[in-house]
Amino acid sequence: MWKITTILLTAASISHAASNMIDDNPAVSSFPLQQMQQTSTQSYMMIAPAARAADFQQAFEMLKKEKTAGKVYIQLADGSTITNVIDMSLMSNSTLVLFRYNSPQGILLQLVRVEEIQTIGY
Repeated sequence: MWKITTILLTAASISHAASNMIDDNPAVSSFPLQQMQQTSTQSYMMIAPAARAADFQQAFEMLKKEKTAGKVYIQLADGSTITNVIDMSLMSNSTLVLFRYNSPQGILLQLVRVEEIQTIGY
Protein backbone atom coordinates (compact mmCIF):
# COMPACT_ATOMS: atom_id res chain seq x y z
CA MET A 1 0.00 0.00 0.00
CA TRP A 2 1.31 3.44 -0.88
CA LYS A 3 1.46 6.29 1.55
CA ILE A 4 0.88 9.73 0.10
CA THR A 5 2.03 12.80 1.97
CA THR A 6 0.84 16.24 0.99
CA ILE A 7 2.71 19.42 1.86
CA LEU A 8 0.90 22.72 1.58
CA LEU A 9 2.94 25.88 1.38
CA THR A 10 1.32 29.27 1.57
CA ALA A 11 2.54 32.21 -0.44
CA ALA A 12 3.71 33.86 2.78
CA SER A 13 5.85 30.88 3.82
CA ILE A 14 7.34 30.58 0.33
CA SER A 15 8.07 34.31 0.27
CA HIS A 16 9.68 34.10 3.73
CA ALA A 17 11.82 31.12 2.69
CA ALA A 18 12.83 32.84 -0.55
CA SER A 19 13.71 35.99 1.33
CA ASN A 20 15.95 34.03 3.71
CA MET A 21 17.63 32.22 0.81
CA ILE A 22 18.36 35.51 -0.94
CA ASP A 23 19.76 37.14 2.20
CA ASP A 24 22.01 34.13 2.90
CA ASN A 25 23.25 33.60 -0.64
CA PRO A 26 25.09 36.47 -2.35
CA ALA A 27 24.84 34.72 -5.73
CA VAL A 28 21.06 35.20 -5.81
CA SER A 29 20.83 38.43 -3.83
CA SER A 30 20.91 40.43 -7.07
CA PHE A 31 17.68 38.72 -8.21
CA PRO A 32 14.80 40.93 -6.96
CA LEU A 33 12.36 39.17 -4.62
CA GLN A 34 9.36 40.76 -6.32
CA GLN A 35 10.45 39.40 -9.71
CA MET A 36 10.93 35.92 -8.21
CA GLN A 37 7.43 36.05 -6.70
CA GLN A 38 5.94 37.11 -10.05
CA THR A 39 7.56 34.22 -11.92
CA SER A 40 6.37 31.56 -9.45
CA THR A 41 2.62 32.13 -9.80
CA GLN A 42 2.04 29.36 -12.33
CA SER A 43 -0.77 26.97 -11.37
CA TYR A 44 -1.58 23.39 -12.30
CA MET A 45 -4.79 21.39 -12.43
CA MET A 46 -4.70 17.66 -11.70
CA ILE A 47 -7.29 15.51 -13.48
CA ALA A 48 -7.70 11.82 -12.71
CA PRO A 49 -7.20 9.55 -15.74
CA ALA A 50 -10.71 8.12 -15.33
CA ALA A 51 -12.23 11.61 -15.47
CA ARG A 52 -10.13 12.53 -18.51
CA ALA A 53 -11.15 9.29 -20.25
CA ALA A 54 -14.82 10.01 -19.54
CA ASP A 55 -14.41 13.49 -21.05
CA PHE A 56 -12.84 12.00 -24.19
CA GLN A 57 -15.64 9.42 -24.41
CA GLN A 58 -18.29 12.14 -24.13
CA ALA A 59 -16.54 14.30 -26.74
CA PHE A 60 -16.26 11.32 -29.09
CA GLU A 61 -19.98 10.53 -28.75
CA MET A 62 -20.93 14.15 -29.44
CA LEU A 63 -18.70 14.34 -32.52
CA LYS A 64 -19.99 10.98 -33.74
CA LYS A 65 -23.59 12.29 -33.57
CA GLU A 66 -22.53 15.41 -35.47
CA LYS A 67 -20.50 13.60 -38.13
CA THR A 68 -22.08 10.20 -38.74
CA ALA A 69 -19.91 9.34 -41.79
CA GLY A 70 -17.08 8.04 -39.56
CA LYS A 71 -14.69 10.93 -40.08
CA VAL A 72 -13.80 11.38 -36.41
CA TYR A 73 -10.03 11.39 -35.81
CA ILE A 74 -7.75 11.13 -32.78
CA GLN A 75 -4.49 13.11 -32.61
CA LEU A 76 -1.87 11.47 -30.36
CA ALA A 77 1.02 13.00 -28.42
CA ASP A 78 3.62 11.43 -30.71
CA GLY A 79 2.11 13.28 -33.69
CA SER A 80 0.35 10.27 -35.21
CA THR A 81 -3.35 10.32 -36.05
CA ILE A 82 -6.02 7.63 -35.95
CA THR A 83 -8.57 8.49 -38.65
CA ASN A 84 -12.04 7.19 -39.50
CA VAL A 85 -12.71 6.11 -35.92
CA ILE A 86 -15.83 3.95 -35.65
CA ASP A 87 -15.89 3.21 -31.94
CA MET A 88 -14.11 4.19 -28.74
CA SER A 89 -14.20 1.85 -25.73
CA LEU A 90 -12.76 2.64 -22.30
CA MET A 91 -11.07 -0.22 -20.49
CA SER A 92 -12.28 -1.06 -16.97
CA ASN A 93 -9.81 1.25 -15.15
CA SER A 94 -10.32 4.05 -17.71
CA THR A 95 -6.58 4.47 -18.26
CA LEU A 96 -6.60 2.75 -21.67
CA VAL A 97 -8.85 3.37 -24.67
CA LEU A 98 -9.50 0.89 -27.48
CA PHE A 99 -10.22 2.50 -30.86
CA ARG A 100 -11.92 0.69 -33.75
CA TYR A 101 -11.28 2.40 -37.07
CA ASN A 102 -11.59 1.88 -40.82
CA SER A 103 -8.42 1.53 -42.87
CA PRO A 104 -7.54 0.29 -46.37
CA GLN A 105 -6.76 -3.09 -44.72
CA GLY A 106 -10.24 -3.25 -43.16
CA ILE A 107 -11.36 -2.55 -39.61
CA LEU A 108 -8.41 -2.29 -37.21
CA LEU A 109 -8.06 -1.88 -33.44
CA GLN A 110 -5.57 0.27 -31.56
CA LEU A 111 -5.07 0.51 -27.80
CA VAL A 112 -3.93 3.92 -26.52
CA ARG A 113 -3.10 5.28 -23.06
CA VAL A 114 -5.39 8.15 -22.05
CA GLU A 115 -2.49 10.52 -21.48
CA GLU A 116 -1.35 10.06 -25.09
CA ILE A 117 -4.58 11.49 -26.53
CA GLN A 118 -4.15 15.14 -27.51
CA THR A 119 -7.20 15.99 -29.61
CA ILE A 120 -10.42 14.49 -30.87
CA GLY A 121 -12.01 16.11 -33.90
CA TYR A 122 -13.60 15.69 -37.33
